[in-house]
Amino acid sequence: LLGYQYRKIKKLGSLSAPSKGKKIEISKSQKSKLLSFTKELKGYIVWSSNRYGNHDILMMSFPDLFISRLTNHSHTETYPRISPDGKNVVFCRSQIPWVSQRDYIPWDVYLLDIKTKEVSLVAKNANTPTWSNDGKKVYFQRRGFEFIEHDLETKKEKVLFKNENYLETPHYSNKLNKMAVTIRGRKRMTAVYSLDGKFIRVGGGCQLTWAHDYSYLYFIDHGGMGQNALYKYLPNTQKIIKWLDLLGSYSHEYFPKLSNTSDFLVIGASSLGHEHDTADYEIFLWEVDSKADSVVRITYHTGNDCWPDIFLSLD
Repeated sequence: LLGYQYRKIKKLGSLSAPSKGKKIEISKSQKSKLLSFTKELKGYIVWSSNRYGNHDILMMSFPDLFISRLTNHSHTETYPRISPDGKNVVFCRSQIPWVSQRDYIPWDVYLLDIKTKEVSLVAKNANTPTWSNDGKKVYFQRRGFEFIEHDLETKKEKVLFKNENYLETPHYSNKLNKMAVTIRGRKRMTAVYSLDGKFIRVGGGCQLTWAHDYSYLYFIDHGGMGQNALYKYLPNTQKIIKWLDLLGSYSHEYFPKLSNTSDFLVIGASSLGHEHDTADYEIFLWEVDSKADSVVRITYHTGNDCWPDIFLSLD
């Protein structure tokens, strides 16, 4: 009974916000590697960080590596996703000051103009937003069980999918009309769903995400040095390939996200701790398909850094 109660409480996530942590001094060799790796890049990374006391949306620009604070709000802000043109970010904000990311329900989705830093409400009771290919629509999960399409111009909404289980971080292909999702509840799996409810099971793991050309998906699952690793799933053959397993102490990976150019990927990893919004996750940058020892660490802070996204200029 006590074991069951413990697991039930654990599923609720942390009941209070984590410590804001402190800055870590970067060594000369680490800084040199980072500068060399990013000197030709133009663009930026956004992510959620609690280093100012609660989770705000931050941005690091390339190639100067300058970190700025895009939001400053007393409530928890997380899951930023960059628009296809790189001008806006959608993210979710909690309805009360602290909400664990394990609680799918009390969130709202907002739109941030990166240039003006103006923030506007997109939808109430909405979580983990993503974009359509043309940037005209936003998709999100509502109340845990519904997947919604929201037209930014008309404000009209459409329920695309419902399920009796929780839909975690759903990612929709409006080209294929299929949703990649982690299912939690009576069923537990990663899967690709058609809107008629038919699905193909990918496996276990979580954070299943489409590549930009929809030729593959990627996700996190067990089997790496720090328990986890990044995997690639090929839908045509249903083959799963271990794609990246970080070296060193930071090898408990989560939050993978391909750049808009598909040649770089940002990912979070911790050395100790698992909880997505309280553990000391750091952000890393990987040139896709290069060796694991070429990955560079982006953040140096003992607070919680999570859910990065990256936009690179094609110029």
